[in-house]
Amino acid sequence: MVKKRPAITLFITLAVIVAMLALVAIVFGYLSEARAKAQDKAALIQANVIYADSIDALKRFIGKKPTNNILKNIYTIPLTIQEEKGNFNMIVACTPSHAAIPITWLSHKGGAKEQNRYNLANRVFEDITTQARLKEPSTLLDLIAQAVDARQNISFGVEGRLNKAKRYLSYSGFKKVLNEYRLKTNDSRVYKIHWNLYFSFGQWYGAIDGNFLSSKLIATIFDIDKQIVQEDFKSGELKSFLQNNGADMDLYNSEIFAKKPVAAMRCSTTYTFAKGSYSFSFKYNDGKVDSFEFLQ
Repeated sequence: MVKKRPAITLFITLAVIVAMLALVAIVFGYLSEARAKAQDKAALIQANVIYADSIDALKRFIGKKPTNNILKNIYTIPLTIQEEKGNFNMIVACTPSHAAIPITWLSHKGGAKEQNRYNLANRVFEDITTQARLKEPSTLLDLIAQAVDARQNISFGVEGRLNKAKRYLSYSGFKKVLNEYRLKTNDSRVYKIHWNLYFSFGQWYGAIDGNFLSSKLIATIFDIDKQIVQEDFKSGELKSFLQNNGADMDLYNSEIFAKKPVAAMRCSTTYTFAKGSYSFSFKYNDGKVDSFEFLQ
């Protein structure tokens, strides 16, 4: 009779234990991942409910006739909703979406009003690209116009009637334009410009919300010293600021600038669910909402 060696038995036993521990780890890992995915799905379902609550809260706060003071408060202080017991809270933060020149204005189409919009956008474009010392700004301008026109043709068909209200260039699309310009010209200075301070991205719109422009854009459009704008301009009060500084009021009074408060904004809602924090974004424009995106 051959006797089993204790060392071999011990080795086999340890190998079995290690295998079992590895299997247990895999199972626990799978269960943990499954729970996380289940929680995320539940959070997404919850987001649809909170989405409606966020819109309702905004509509109630803005009212039927928004004022610059109301909009200023929304942009400055996020709306916070919390249960009495403190088990749930959500925060709605918004930024103005029409407080810059639409990048789509650099694609000129149409009559006199369109020409005025293009002239303003082109003047700002020339100013900031000159300051940045771009090598070939005209090449970049052509690429932007081509990108806007290409997106418009996709929406309507090349032979269809092109609607200016459907001109569109997203920020991600604009970054592709910058990359293409960089490849064509070997000019990396294009990345140093803070484009968001001057231009907005997305859908075309016809009038700018001047009351919430960046100080740099105000200085560029109305040829006012940047330091004066930074020190004296108060958000929501562009008209009085321009009058006090002898600016071109004919430009302000043109169709380029909105004459009433503009309730157009990009918003994000952050909320707690289970043991996690989640968020989603959407666009709000005069009581209408779209572009819901769950950010997790």
